Amino acid sequence: MNQELPGTYVNLLVEVIQKWNVSSEQLLSGTGISAQTLSAPFWYVDFDIFNHLLEKAALLTHETAISLYLAEEMRISCYGHVGIAATASETLGDAIKILEQFIGLHCSVFQPKLKIHAEMAYLYFHQPSPKFKLNQHGMMFLILGFSQILENLAQNKLGIHFKFQQEKPDFYKNTQKFNYSNISFECEKDCLTFNKTLLRLPLKTADALLARLSKQQCEQDATKLTLKRRQKDSLDGQVKTLLYHEDDGFLSLKQVAEKLHLSERTLQRQLSNKQTSFQSLVAEVRRNQAEQLLKQPKVSIEQIAERLGYADISHFSRAFKKWTNVTPKFFREVSIGRSCS
Repeated sequence: MNQELPGTYVNLLVEVIQKWNVSSEQLLSGTGISAQTLSAPFWYVDFDIFNHLLEKAALLTHETAISLYLAEEMRISCYGHVGIAATASETLGDAIKILEQFIGLHCSVFQPKLKIHAEMAYLYFHQPSPKFKLNQHGMMFLILGFSQILENLAQNKLGIHFKFQQEKPDFYKNTQKFNYSNISFECEKDCLTFNKTLLRLPLKTADALLARLSKQQCEQDATKLTLKRRQKDSLDGQVKTLLYHEDDGFLSLKQVAEKLHLSERTLQRQLSNKQTSFQSLVAEVRRNQAEQLLKQPKVSIEQIAERLGYADISHFSRAFKKWTNVTPKFFREVSIGRSCS
């Protein structure tokens, strides 16, 4: 299952590209995201799809720095109840603690972490999974967007300095509007930093009762999400266990549904409710099986392609490269070489 981001990021992107007379239909074509999805109270977008949408938005608008314009429009409401709780906090530091604690409700791809060193406060943006990294557009949007959130909460400029691990992107070099003097590239970590005294800054939107109630709501949401993820993992696990047999190969949706004593439609609906699909699970199992088989030098790549249900080796190679960004041959050479060292 791929990682996900708040769908509100896409809602925000749709708003921004309209300034270039680009419609949501143009942007979202082929992604499976409908107008109905956009109007949902809170929804999630596949990590790879969001990266793709940022690249596509840059092409459609002919504005390579579209992520910087997107960051300017970032707002705390993108995080639902978490945003409300942060807004109602007593101080800026309290608001950041809320974001640290609950941002994972809506996004597991990055984790904000506040640390104090000497006179400065550092808000780091850690991406825990090596498989899911925001592209250069995404990181610029995320970190600059977070600064927008903090300054909106404080209703004041905070003198923030930005540090990025990535090299200076070409789109940043060529965009005069955003050539800030307070941005550094090729740094050790992704973070934003400001004077620690600003953490004590009282928020004009502070509301003790609302802060308590909204934090309770965040805690309830966290409990529900944990339960939901456990239930999803349970169903996912059952389906993944059943859908592939070493001798028979991959079973059909109908065959798996029968083994679970469900109708095809019911199984599809339950998987959809858990934000996945039968085909997504098939792809995940195919990838896992492919990686395991490629580590066995006695099984040829042609045999692996056939065993996994591909018409020929070229179809398998394209699919594997889409999953891993490397060819099956390269993966095998690296894996075998690693195991021998």
